[in-house]
Amino acid sequence: MADIGCRYDRADLLKALADRKGMRPADLFRSLCDAALAAEGFPIADRQYCLVRDGELISTSFKPTKDRDGGEWLPIENEDNAPFDPALHWRLKPLPLRLDGDRVVRVYPVVPKSMEHA
Repeated sequence: MADIGCRYDRADLLKALADRKGMRPADLFRSLCDAALAAEGFPIADRQYCLVRDGELISTSFKPTKDRDGGEWLPIENEDNAPFDPALHWRLKPLPLRLDGDRVVRVYPVVPKSMEHA
């Protein structure tokens, strides 16, 4: 696939928006492209699933297949452990997946930025 760029120089705007959302510019650009494709009805496989068998988390996949051993693929729900404001907080690496009733949850710890980064 050919390298795709913006028609006008918008790198500074994308960086500002990415900073505001607490993302890398590349992740933001990917997210914007996925949203545009989804709005046009194209399937976007960004949903991650976890195989749960007998109350145990077995594995994760973006494309679940039928489990021969009777397990169930549940969508992974991402959550922050506190309200997140990219101007005030850092989002850390996620905690291990946990089974919460009939859902699988990935929690991202949110911590305040120090004053020199605020």
